[in-house]
Amino acid sequence: MGTLERKQRLRKELRSDILAAAESMFVADGYENVSMRKIADRIEYSPTTIYRIFKNKAEIMNCLITSGYRGVEDMYRQILAVPFDSPLDALNRIIRTYIDYCLEQPRHFELWLASGKIEVIDGKLHMRHGETLFQVYETWLMLIRECQSAGLFDEMETHAVFELLWTTVIGTISLRIHQPGFPWTPLEDHIDGVTRLLNRGPRVG
Repeated sequence: MGTLERKQRLRKELRSDILAAAESMFVADGYENVSMRKIADRIEYSPTTIYRIFKNKAEIMNCLITSGYRGVEDMYRQILAVPFDSPLDALNRIIRTYIDYCLEQPRHFELWLASGKIEVIDGKLHMRHGETLFQVYETWLMLIRECQSAGLFDEMETHAVFELLWTTVIGTISLRIHQPGFPWTPLEDHIDGVTRLLNRGPRVG
């Protein structure tokens, strides 16, 4: 391995170490209580060194949040590339994937929850993290509308269905992370039960 390749590898490893340390500290201590110096101390580097990778902690946070959202979006695209028997099946699968991802990446979830504020702008849902806006949950809304077109959730407004699903899902993730010893219902059954309750009737098919 040449000198340039070695430097690039070391820079990539350092960047990964910074992100991992910052994510852990943002979740444990709160974003406002973490400084670049504290991150540097955690990974045993000088602040000057990490400033060569990131200009400030806001850039680190933005990188962490963006990475998480892109990971979820990529999974959604892969799921929807395969036909489903009904829009409800697709919605269930999307929600299950979101929950699985958050349970596998609990720090991402805690970071999203602690630092994000959901807003409606021009009829679309956005999550604000500092000065950065991310358009979120549009896949959920699209599938909810498709369900309504198929005669499901037809007594509820689209955003009302989303609100009930979203709050239930966030609660489900949070409780499963913090209460792992509880004898939880299998996740697939849990999600199917929630959507059936929302539809106020038995699932057809």
